[in-house]
Amino acid sequence: MVSLLNPGLPLLSLQDILDSAGRLVDKHIQDDRSYLDLVDLLNIASDTHPTLSGLYDHDYPSLSDVGFGLDSLSEISVWKKVPLPPELVEQFGRMQCNCMMGLFPEIERAWLTIDSDIFVWKYEDGSDLAYFDGLGETILSAALLKPKTGIFQPHIQFLMCLATPVDIVLLGVSFHKSADAGATGDYLTGEMHLLPEPLFSIPTDGVYITSIVGTDNGRVFMAGKDGCLYELIYQAEDGWFSRKCRKVNHSTSSLSFLIPSFFNFSFSEDDPLVQISIDDTRGILYARTQKGTIQVFDLGEDKKGMGRIASLSQATILNAAGDIARNIEVSNFNSIVYISAITQRESHVVHLVAVTDTGVRLYFTTVHFKQTGTRPSTLSLLHVRLPPGFSATSTPQKPSKVHTAYHSQGTLLLVSNQNEDNDLMWAMSPDSFPFSRQMMELHTAVPIDGKTWALDEVKYQSILDPVPALAITAHSRPDPPAVVSQHALPPRKFVVLGAQGIHIIQKLRPLEQLRQLMIEYGGPDAEQVKAFFRLHKLDQACATCLVLACSRSSTDQQVSDWARMAFFMYGGEAQYNFTSLRAPLSNVSFSAGGPGHLSNTVLYSPGSMGGSMIPGTPMQNMPPMHMSTPAGPVFTSPVAMGSALNPAQELIYSGKHNGIYIYLSRILQPFWDCPVCTKFSCTSKEGTVTYLTSSFTADQLCMTLELVRDLSDFVDFNSKFDLDSQTDILSIGRGLRYDGGMDEHTRKRLQMEAQRLEKISLQHVQDLMRRVEEVIGLWRLLADHQFHILAAAMSQDMQTQLANMNFKTLVINGKDVCNTLVKCLINRYLDDNATIDAISAKLRQVCPSLYSTDDATCSKSNELLQAAKVSQNQLEKRQQLQEALHLLKGVSQPLNLNIICSQLAQVHYYLGIVELGLNEARKADPQQLAVHFYQNGEPQEDIQGMQAYIARMECYQCVIDILNYLWSASVSHPQAPSVPQSPGPPATADSCRIDAQQAEQYREEMFQTALRSDDPLFHAALYDWLFAKNNAHKLLEINTPFVEPYLRRKVNLQTDNTSALDMLWKYYEKTENFQAATRILAQLAERQSSNINLTQRLEYLSRAVICAKSSTSRLGTSAAGEFLHELEEKMEVARLQMQVYKCLSSMGKSPDVEAAKSKLDSELLDITSLYEDFADRFDLHEVKLAIIHCAGLYDTALIENLWQNIIDK
Repeated sequence: MVSLLNPGLPLLSLQDILDSAGRLVDKHIQDDRSYLDLVDLLNIASDTHPTLSGLYDHDYPSLSDVGFGLDSLSEISVWKKVPLPPELVEQFGRMQCNCMMGLFPEIERAWLTIDSDIFVWKYEDGSDLAYFDGLGETILSAALLKPKTGIFQPHIQFLMCLATPVDIVLLGVSFHKSADAGATGDYLTGEMHLLPEPLFSIPTDGVYITSIVGTDNGRVFMAGKDGCLYELIYQAEDGWFSRKCRKVNHSTSSLSFLIPSFFNFSFSEDDPLVQISIDDTRGILYARTQKGTIQVFDLGEDKKGMGRIASLSQATILNAAGDIARNIEVSNFNSIVYISAITQRESHVVHLVAVTDTGVRLYFTTVHFKQTGTRPSTLSLLHVRLPPGFSATSTPQKPSKVHTAYHSQGTLLLVSNQNEDNDLMWAMSPDSFPFSRQMMELHTAVPIDGKTWALDEVKYQSILDPVPALAITAHSRPDPPAVVSQHALPPRKFVVLGAQGIHIIQKLRPLEQLRQLMIEYGGPDAEQVKAFFRLHKLDQACATCLVLACSRSSTDQQVSDWARMAFFMYGGEAQYNFTSLRAPLSNVSFSAGGPGHLSNTVLYSPGSMGGSMIPGTPMQNMPPMHMSTPAGPVFTSPVAMGSALNPAQELIYSGKHNGIYIYLSRILQPFWDCPVCTKFSCTSKEGTVTYLTSSFTADQLCMTLELVRDLSDFVDFNSKFDLDSQTDILSIGRGLRYDGGMDEHTRKRLQMEAQRLEKISLQHVQDLMRRVEEVIGLWRLLADHQFHILAAAMSQDMQTQLANMNFKTLVINGKDVCNTLVKCLINRYLDDNATIDAISAKLRQVCPSLYSTDDATCSKSNELLQAAKVSQNQLEKRQQLQEALHLLKGVSQPLNLNIICSQLAQVHYYLGIVELGLNEARKADPQQLAVHFYQNGEPQEDIQGMQAYIARMECYQCVIDILNYLWSASVSHPQAPSVPQSPGPPATADSCRIDAQQAEQYREEMFQTALRSDDPLFHAALYDWLFAKNNAHKLLEINTPFVEPYLRRKVNLQTDNTSALDMLWKYYEKTENFQAATRILAQLAERQSSNINLTQRLEYLSRAVICAKSSTSRLGTSAAGEFLHELEEKMEVARLQMQVYKCLSSMGKSPDVEAAKSKLDSELLDITSLYEDFADRFDLHEVKLAIIHCAGLYDTALIENLWQNIIDK
């Protein structure tokens, strides 16, 4: 079959289309995973060969200097400024000893201590001010911690640890809803409450605690001014050798809680610990001292251990950095002001970054390169990254006097002293160069009002991060660049806390940068927006445009419209790239074609045809576009290429096309390769039972569905149906890349062909998105109905298939699995005797191709059949059965007749079985091909007719099977005693069981209903069943026009079947067609066959004579009279043959006699043969005399001789 779109393009099935689009999604997901690990970006080949960066222009590229046309792209912006609550400002006047400020980003709150009181409030709006004044000593440090599991009551969601010079206190933190103080609330919306009584309190033993940090599993570590690392260990009850709460010094001995701190002489207050950073993904703790010494502690694989691994002094680090950056002033490395663990989500090899007061970053590892994945064993400097300002052409401004820093996910924030009253924040990020082969960063400096006391990032948990089945492991890839996840995650925010108030800083990703450019410069026509496309290349920029264009936020409607315009203005057109035949072609295959049902759509720019369309060639001064992997070589033919065109052609998709696929792949990426189910076990009375549960939460499914639907709506809305007008004819061909000559006609033809193929690919992605929408919608519905129970109702093979299936397979190849789950869902409603109207309508709404109108109809009919099964009202039952049959007959797709007929039989609706079987047969062969095939003798060359015939016979067989069941039931004797199958009370009576009398009645009703059909093939199947049951005589009771043709056909096709001939003459006799009956009987009598004996032949002749006489009396023709006379003569000879047979039978047995008898039985013989071969041979004188008499031969001598022989005997 060939597509009408273009000669030679095959018509693809929906499965082929999903496969084709799925391969492109796979490709773009792999492209998004092509980003490098931090160790590769820093060009670190070995832990023994550290590297240096930051000296060259490309490390911190100036967008205005390299032809992008952008003065700068801001990396951060001040999102909000919030003053301190007035109540707190008043508290400063009451300070006597000390005040401190900090952040609890986990609960989006800031804190302030004034002497012994602590105040906590929401930093975003200054609300929900809470305080604790239960301490008698000045608070030196504070921290918010996660509690250990299984120790506290559920309402204690966090712990607050406060350290004073005298003791360390753990307080419980809970959140209550405003409307119900007794209900546990969300920490973002509920009111914060500090429990008035401490949960634990232990003495400090004179240790000044400078910093407190908690781990994800509830451990509490504290930095001491004495240079020691302490852990606060708490448990539910006292042990034999441990108190309920105690302090352990990990810098000296595990028994140090027994020894007062003034006996610890190995450390002094000359170099106190000032910062702790914990890598919860690896179980490593880092500590920094005031003088810059960095210590490494191993918390163990299970995060429950503790061991000191390594320590590097400031002098050692300074010397190592100086050796790496020999041309850089050593003073740049003098003072380390900040350290931050680099988790497995950022790098597998680089483990720690330290920042100096000049903004230099020092990257470390705790393992040797050949031993990655093992526990930490060392601390080695791998790389020195200089801040902006060190390249030859850079501006003289560079970071200095850095006193606060923050580093996470590649973004670095530095806070330096701008003057005595204000700070300056530097931001450096690689987000604008997500797939570069080396570390490239943009930087921005933003002034901060007042002095910074604390800096931290707002913590949030994305509903898509992580998908439980793909949790972070030692072998997981680092997190992707921001551009890959910007559609699903909110922009990162950082909180800067100072005495003047709070600055909330927003990190600008490409998404926010594009939005900011269009707002700042008034739309997509600005040169800066064009420059953004040059910077990020067409594919990536179009994908970013789609995030904005598909947004449904009412506040961003103008930006959304601008993004849509930019998408079409700068997205380019599909084009061919012509190279020599020697050039290597892409190994990515492309399937062209489209199903007949697809709309002939292509993306267009609403109201922006002509001048607003951007030609496929690169924009002026733009670096070569990254156009994604080409579609690969497409078909070549003289029609498409022109007879003179020889070079190989390669289809390059437009930025619009690739942007759509990239955006879709990013939406689906968290699920695409993720198993759709996870196993969990539970214990029951039967033992351990394993269930399958959904891997995805309702929120994850809801968000993904919304994003896919928005993109699908965008593609559908921005489509039109006229292929010929999709492109400005003046711009056709401008995107072709070919060095040789090409006439204008060929150029236009090829340009249109490229756009045609791109349009087909876009149709494919539309189909894929529709399928994704339906699968996710169905999955949400299943999750709402106890997914594990529905999955358990599937067959074992289907459960195994489901357990091994990922989301991609479910979408592309999982239609059978989805259909089975839908059936389990419907059956669950039916088992509960619940109506399915609501769930059926919901299924039709969310997944119409997986649950069609026919599926809904079948489900409704199934509900009616189940209701009829238990109904006691016969009138209501009859109405339910009739309605169910009516619904089933209206289904357009083939039904599973075996199952449905079995259900109808259970409710004794046998007449409905006949109607449904006949209806399905008509549906299977609407053109009556099977009837033509049957009536023409079933020719083997008529393949279509044969297929239709087989299909119809399968429908009839379901009716025949039920007739067989009723036949068997009607001849059984259920009243006869039977042996029980097992000991115990008698089995419960089966309400569906019928006795022999009922079976006989139902069978007769069903048979009579079947006879009223006008389907000749069904009558043939029915009559065949009668013959098979040795009940062919029933045909004589049937008065239909199909009996005679059936019998005649059976006689012609089965020439050795005397039963058909026997039935045919009886039918003729019954219908008083005596002439035809006479000829059939004569044919039977004269038939040469061992299946008919001589007695039967005589009977046939006798009946033939009777019928002939009846025919003669009715017709009175001479021909009939002659035939009657002929039959009478044959009858007379046949009697002589019987006389011979009897004489031979009275003789003794011998081979000759038996052979003669067999000959006499197998056919009618003429009178001469009887005389010569039998009577004369065996000396049957009486028979000879009878033959002479019959023949009218008056030979006196012969007759006398015969009589003499008779007398002599």
